[in-house]
Amino acid sequence: MTIAAKKKIDHDRMKRMILDAAKELFAKDGFDNVSIRKIASRINYSPAALYRYFSSKEDIILCLKQEGMQKFGDAQKYLADIEDPFERVKECGRIYLAYACNEPEYYDLLFNKVAPSFCNPEKWAGKSSQSFLNFKETVRECIETGVLGDVSVDTTVAALWACVHGLSSLAMTGRLKSSLPDIDVDSVFENVLSFITIPQIEREKMRKAKSDEDKK
Repeated sequence: MTIAAKKKIDHDRMKRMILDAAKELFAKDGFDNVSIRKIASRINYSPAALYRYFSSKEDIILCLKQEGMQKFGDAQKYLADIEDPFERVKECGRIYLAYACNEPEYYDLLFNKVAPSFCNPEKWAGKSSQSFLNFKETVRECIETGVLGDVSVDTTVAALWACVHGLSSLAMTGRLKSSLPDIDVDSVFENVLSFITIPQIEREKMRKAKSDEDKK
């Protein structure tokens, strides 16, 4: 191994240690309560030396946010292979739920936190991710095929996002399982989605059938 290659490995390893320490501290203490000195102390490093890897606390948090978005995007790469848009929406929900449960710090960073005081709001907000644009396009396809009814794309996206985000937040905190111990977290979004997309006429048939059954 060349000296340059070894230096690159050491540099990447130290950068990873800094990011992992920062992610843990940000999640535990909050953005504004974590300083460069505190991050450096966590890995037994000097604050001055840490600046060789990151120029500021903003640089660290934006790098973590980018990492989180990359992980979220990587989990969705196979969605393009699902031809049926409704099945694709279901899978989007499963991925979102799994991400919240498996990567709670990144999920919180991406979908729950507002811009820290030390971070430029425009840099924090960034552009719409490709994952979001793909989801919006999938919803549009579902509307065009009549699966989700005659409503606007933006309204439907907002409703579905709110639904899966609420389920994910309940799941990642353990509240979903503690309140509903028999619920299947992996399929809950799919089941909710199936319920809300049952055509009204079918729902009316089911209501009438139940009413007739109750009268017997």
